[in-house]
Amino acid sequence: METMFGKVWKTVEGKKVENFQAELASAIQGVQTIFIGTDSQQDAMKTQYVTVIVIHNPGHGGRAFYTKETVPKIKSRRERLVKEAWLSVAVAMELSPLLSEEASLEIHLDANPNTKFESSKYVKEMVSMVVSQGFAYKIKPEAWAAMHVADHVVKTRVIGRA
Repeated sequence: METMFGKVWKTVEGKKVENFQAELASAIQGVQTIFIGTDSQQDAMKTQYVTVIVIHNPGHGGRAFYTKETVPKIKSRRERLVKEAWLSVAVAMELSPLLSEEASLEIHLDANPNTKFESSKYVKEMVSMVVSQGFAYKIKPEAWAAMHVADHVVKTRVIGRA
């Protein structure tokens, strides 16, 4: 199984991070909050996932990194959304032991509790997955790391691009 440090990570501007482990260690020093989110996009043949780590250090700005994964097209919305949640949880599980006790980590889920959206059917399952691993979470409309950061990257840097 590939670890977080075995993946290719880039800045949200698309620049490859050569030594992600060292870059991450530097970025999380003194950090107050880390947000993790995943979004996906599909084309005719594949599903591409983007997982982001957003590091916020109040008074000192923030940093954001992403990694992507491409798989054959997933037709089931449930499977696609649950995999989004799991990719975020997997990164959080590897990252949390590296954080200071003062730092907090929050997973942002790209699921809408409003029943007029199909993703509402899977909110409880996704939230349970996150909570069962001991992590805090946010769902739409507060899940900005997934809704905005990962969504931006998956739409501008993934399908047919960098």
